[in-house]
Amino acid sequence: MAMTTVDVLTKQLKGQTLRLPNLSGFYSQWPYEISPHFDHLKQTIESKIQEWISPSDEPVRMKARRVDLPVFCATWYPRASLDRLETMAWYSMWLFLWDDVVEDSAIPTAANTNTLKVEWLHEQALKYVAFHLGLSGEAEEPLPPTKYCTLFRHAAAPLREACTVVERARFYAALQEYMECCEVESGYVRRGELPSTGEYWKHRLGTSSVNTYSALGEYMSGGHIPQQLFDTPELKTMWFELNRHIVTMNDVVSLKKEIGKSLHSLVPIVINETGADLDTVVASSIEILRISGENIDCMAERLLAMTENDPQARASVEAYIGPFWTNMTGSYWWS
Repeated sequence: MAMTTVDVLTKQLKGQTLRLPNLSGFYSQWPYEISPHFDHLKQTIESKIQEWISPSDEPVRMKARRVDLPVFCATWYPRASLDRLETMAWYSMWLFLWDDVVEDSAIPTAANTNTLKVEWLHEQALKYVAFHLGLSGEAEEPLPPTKYCTLFRHAAAPLREACTVVERARFYAALQEYMECCEVESGYVRRGELPSTGEYWKHRLGTSSVNTYSALGEYMSGGHIPQQLFDTPELKTMWFELNRHIVTMNDVVSLKKEIGKSLHSLVPIVINETGADLDTVVASSIEILRISGENIDCMAERLLAMTENDPQARASVEAYIGPFWTNMTGSYWWS
């Protein structure tokens, strides 16, 4: 049987040395903090893992712990209130466990020949999500497509109480994008193919789920920014650059675990398309981190300048954009 593109590239990459520069100094230009609620959050998350995840599902419990949600939430949102950190933890627990379900569904096995499985999971999950966000108009709760899809309701209840319909709809739209892009990615994985770099970015910025976190920015910062700012090129650029930054960092750091799997990651895809060596592609990826960080800084300055004559709006914008920097630094140290 002829080897697929993934097989060929896996064989090429095995045994090579991945040289990553120490980026601690690079990230020191942006704030890195950890929430004063970290210890409390750690205890609460562990208690909820034990309460919500059945003892008979020990592998699922291990996955929930391995993600290290206390560090993830406490470094991404170091200045958020405890109740909002907990909400973010429940959402992230749901997302990371859900992501595993989708990845497992995408890998072709004898027991998984239904190419529509991922699409069905997403369709049912979105119905469940919309209901709990108060966006569906359904009178009765839809059946969850997986056992632990029910975790979403723990995050949805406080979001429904604190967020406007517009904010919840923005969050739902980002989740919808995430699931649609996962379907595209799963197709490549099933076929054992690699996309072009351009095709990869089109769906990877969705599968990262970073936009879902940006959509929750107002909730996590505890304020509301003027609606018209969401339509500005500056804020759209900040969303894009944060997403690109975190995807690049994650793909470079996690390259080792991708060897022997799907190789659906930035570095192998660029190597496959350009023929460049590993060191060259890693260096170009680090350059993406630099450029995206600079663009976030620049757009943040412009957004603040737009609100210089409105102290209340400026305070809200300052609180909203703060996590863009801690999302970057938190992602690096958490990774």
